[in-house]
Amino acid sequence: MGDAIKDAVKKGNVVMVELPTNRYFEASVSTIKTLTDNKIEGVYLSFQRPYRNLVSMFQKAKIDVSRILFIDAAVLLTKSAIPDENCIHVNPDLDVDEIVRAIYMGLENLKSEKKFIFIDSLSTIALYKPLSETLRFSEFLIRTVKKHKDAEKLYLIFNVAKDLSQKRFIKDIAMKVDEVVEL
Repeated sequence: MGDAIKDAVKKGNVVMVELPTNRYFEASVSTIKTLTDNKIEGVYLSFQRPYRNLVSMFQKAKIDVSRILFIDAAVLLTKSAIPDENCIHVNPDLDVDEIVRAIYMGLENLKSEKKFIFIDSLSTIALYKPLSETLRFSEFLIRTVKKHKDAEKLYLIFNVAKDLSQKRFIKDIAMKVDEVVEL
């Protein structure tokens, strides 16, 4: 799994990963481990698991969580946003503009030369927001990464459930990415 991501980011800086739902989190862990082991810092936007849960699981996988700024959009699952300097909790109504601002703030605070934005589940945001908002969100991130002053050093990785990958809106997004990886 890690090699597929390494190869994909060599080919382009915007990658969509199509995953079977039963391997979603395992694939996310593998991707983040690959990135952080290669001295790349990033922003991890979580729609599926709250921050504390992620940190615990990442530490078990020997991932250096100090290389990651978490944006917790899954806090609504626990209703207990515990303040932490390594995490930005966003409003549970998933305001796209608030999430984009949090990503920008997060990127500005990272020190490494190479950086990533990891969206753990584009499929999940599509469950909570109208398709137009999901498309606007993903297109804005893609455009931002491609026009970034250090675009060749900034990677955007979207996870998408394989069973949703045939949906029209996901196909529209897939046409705008540099690489699609099926796991």
